[in-house]
Amino acid sequence: MPLEPSPLYPLYLRTFAYEISPFALHRGGMDRGYLIDLRDATEETSNLEILSDFNERLNREVAEKTRSAEMMREKLVLSLADMVENRDSNTGGHVKRTSDIVRILVEDIQSRQFFPLGDTLARDIVRAAPMHDLGKVSIDSGILNKPGRLTPEEFAIMKTHSTISGQMVKILLEGMEEAHLVQTAFHVARYHHERWDGKGYPEGLVGEMIPLEARIMAVADVYDALVSKRVYKEPMSFGKAAQIMREGMGTQFDPNMYLVFQSCQSKLERYYALAQGGQSDQTNIRKE
Repeated sequence: MPLEPSPLYPLYLRTFAYEISPFALHRGGMDRGYLIDLRDATEETSNLEILSDFNERLNREVAEKTRSAEMMREKLVLSLADMVENRDSNTGGHVKRTSDIVRILVEDIQSRQFFPLGDTLARDIVRAAPMHDLGKVSIDSGILNKPGRLTPEEFAIMKTHSTISGQMVKILLEGMEEAHLVQTAFHVARYHHERWDGKGYPEGLVGEMIPLEARIMAVADVYDALVSKRVYKEPMSFGKAAQIMREGMGTQFDPNMYLVFQSCQSKLERYYALAQGGQSDQTNIRKE
C-alpha cells in the first residue's frame, strides 16, 4: 500500500514499524522466503511521547508537592519543639544540640559498623531526634522551670512527657509519612528515658527490648544535660561528663554504646566548644 502524504508528518519525520514472518514458497519444498509487513506508526509513537511527557510532568508535580508537604510537617515539628523550649528555661537549645549529637553518633556507628545500622534507619533516627521531647508542651511550666529538685509527685508528672511525646508523634506523622519513620520517631520519643537495667520509664524495658534508636537518643540526651548549663546547675566539665557516661554503660546505657561514645568523645567536645562560640566556661574547664 503506498504511503499517504501527510502535511503534519513529512516522510523523513515519520516513524515506521515492521514485522518479519518466515514462510515456505511451496509445500514440501526447501525454498523459503520472508514476509515483511511495514506500517506507519507515526501517530501512535507521537501519542506515546505525549503520554510519556504528561506522566513525567505529573510525577514532577507530585514529587514537588510531596517535598512541600514534608517541609511543612518538619517546620511544624520544629515549631512545636521551639514552643517546648521557649516554655522550658532549663533546656534552651537542647533540641538542636541533641539532634546534632544524634547525627554524630549515627554517622560514627555506620562508618565504624558498631551496629548493623542501615541507611534508612539512620536517616529516620536523625529526622526523629527533634521530636523526642514534644510531650513537654503539656507539662506545667512551674514544673518545667523549677530551679531545684522535683518532688516525687512533680517527677511523676514530668515522666508523662515521654508517653505524650510518643502520642504526639503518631498524631503528627501517621498517615502522612512512611511507616518506618513513624515507628522510629515513636520509639525515640517514647523510650529515650528507658534504661538498660530496666529502671527507666515509661515501661521499664530491659536491655535490647529498648529499640536501638531510643538507646542512641538516650546517650545524646543525657550527655547534653551533663555538659549544658541549666537553671539549677552549671555545665559539667567534659572530663567529668565523660566519666559519668562511661560509668553508666551497662546500667543506664547499652554497654555496646561504650565504644561509640569513646569514638565520638573528641567530636562531641569540639562540637560544644563551637556551638557555644567559645563564650562558655566550658572551653576553659580543666578535664577531670
